[in-house]
Amino acid sequence: MDLRRLRSGELVTAASAVALAAVLFVDWFGGRSGWSAMTVGRVLLVLTILLALTLVVVTLRAGTVSMALSVGVVTVAVAALALLYLLYRVGIDEPGRNALVGLDAGAYLGVLCLLGILAGTWRALADERKDSAISREQTERVLAVRGPARPAPPARDPDRGEPRA
Repeated sequence: MDLRRLRSGELVTAASAVALAAVLFVDWFGGRSGWSAMTVGRVLLVLTILLALTLVVVTLRAGTVSMALSVGVVTVAVAALALLYLLYRVGIDEPGRNALVGLDAGAYLGVLCLLGILAGTWRALADERKDSAISREQTERVLAVRGPARPAPPARDPDRGEPRA
């Protein structure tokens, strides 16, 4: 595990995922925690947390970028779905006709944490960092496996479509 592989996107994603896991047990809706007040949302939030932490672990341990990239794409999709659900729940469903159930600070913190996961994962996907030492080592390793370069194909005669001798 090389901690130098973590970039700003993965760090934001990890911090937001840990914060969301903690905020999930704070009061969200009328004195009830996010864990006890949501059923479908609980599954989406836990899945988002697990995917976000998986992105960090895969980035630390993976030999290729493709693994972290694929986990990042899935994380963005699930986090966006969870954010839409949570925005519905916080913005439309709970403040509705039932004035007895109010929104607590945990609901707003949960939205912020989800935004952090989404933004951090998006940043991790956008950060290619081709000039880093790790990227150069990986490229050299791939090129070494391919072997020596092949010779160029012979030039073709444009009139006849055959190789020139």
